[in-house]
Amino acid sequence: MKILIGIITAFIISISTISCSKEFKVTYLEICPTELTTTVDDTTQLTFSIVYEGGDFEDPNLIQVRWETSDADIVEVNDSGKIITKAIGFADVTVFCQDMSSTCNVTVIDTTTTQSPAY
Repeated sequence: MKILIGIITAFIISISTISCSKEFKVTYLEICPTELTTTVDDTTQLTFSIVYEGGDFEDPNLIQVRWETSDADIVEVNDSGKIITKAIGFADVTVFCQDMSSTCNVTVIDTTTTQSPAY
């Protein structure tokens, strides 16, 4: 039992050390694409480029970001940046990391007329 407690304690201390060494500062964040015109019921995977200082990351995908949409009735976005268009209109999808953000302007058009929504 003492050996198990020692192993768990060592593991917790190891994790804390790793977390402390991963401090970083985002210096650049850009969503891709920055503009998108698509149709209702379409799915698109948005991506982003990030530059940071500090943080010895073995896998940059471990950097946590947050995704938001300005209008979930028109465009939904999940935690990985995948959008699903729901209705004709305009919405902004933004990715956030620390104090940086970048936005994609999404225009959803009608598939039957291929007309853009009115401004």
